[in-house]
Amino acid sequence: MEKRFNIIVYFVEPAQYTLDLIKNVHDKIGAKYRFLKSTSTASREIENALRTQSFFSQIRILYKDFRNSDFIIFNGFYKRELWFFVFLNLFSRNKVQIGLESDTLLNIPKNTFKKSLKRFFLSFLFRKDFMYGFPGGFGSHTNLFKYYGMMDNKIITFPMVIDNSKFQKKEDNSIFTFLFVGRFIKIKNINLILKSFLKLPQEKIQINLVGEGDLFDELSARYNKPNILFLGKQYGDDLVNTYKNADCLILASKSDQWGLVVNEAMASGLPVISSKFVGANYDLIENKDTGLIFDPEKEDDLTKKMLEMYQYKVQYEQFSNNAYNLMHNYWNYDLYRKQLLSVVEKMKNA
Repeated sequence: MEKRFNIIVYFVEPAQYTLDLIKNVHDKIGAKYRFLKSTSTASREIENALRTQSFFSQIRILYKDFRNSDFIIFNGFYKRELWFFVFLNLFSRNKVQIGLESDTLLNIPKNTFKKSLKRFFLSFLFRKDFMYGFPGGFGSHTNLFKYYGMMDNKIITFPMVIDNSKFQKKEDNSIFTFLFVGRFIKIKNINLILKSFLKLPQEKIQINLVGEGDLFDELSARYNKPNILFLGKQYGDDLVNTYKNADCLILASKSDQWGLVVNEAMASGLPVISSKFVGANYDLIENKDTGLIFDPEKEDDLTKKMLEMYQYKVQYEQFSNNAYNLMHNYWNYDLYRKQLLSVVEKMKNA
């Protein structure tokens, strides 16, 4: 009888995409999981999160998980719980394999001190024999691990995925509808989206904006027009219907490690116009004919891309179909499960 291979996954918080991942992947392969925090935006509160316990209870739980696991998957690099596992491994005869799952892009600090400190910690971490890297994408996310010294054979992409089955293919609309979904904060560059939208011919187009945040009141007052709709915060079926009734997602972020709204839009058959600073571009848009990438620092580039998306109907339909097919036929839980199980087999045969 084959010895059971025990896996535990440490998540920071119970975000909805995380709960969906557990349901569709980890539960099905028998992996255990634990959350550090008990709450997350847009998700229910969960019980028995690690950091709700007393300090000594946390140490006892961590040590027990370490002793009872063959493989620990940890989200992020700097949490104290991860470094506790590393410390235990350094002084343990029987090493526990640790996988670092991350959606972080390679971003080298300009500040010399921060640059040196980051290199020290990550190089120390990534060069350990018991450490694996699980980037969320195949591009710059992978380069992060390589840059700080992890060997190629220790790097396996665990794709940033959502539950595509929740989303329905978009409907044909008489009014071409652009869509923004996200927080109303400066880094999301919503003001650029709205200024660019107003430069377009205003017949038979509109834009819907979903979300909340510090800039919501200011922007909704400044852009008070009939074809600019501020829909507020949406989750669940309401958000699914908003995607279904839109035509194109715009993500103009000045910086975005991934951007799961790109997944959600494409799962609904929406092409995406994405800032060049969005992490999902490499895997979901570049050379995929699923949308357009623009430079938010180049004047009128977003306006031109919006006009192209609206005017070229044949290209638009190709983008829409390609986006839907990519998400439902490839960038999904099947791919994630395949990648995870390939690591497990590699460890069993080591």
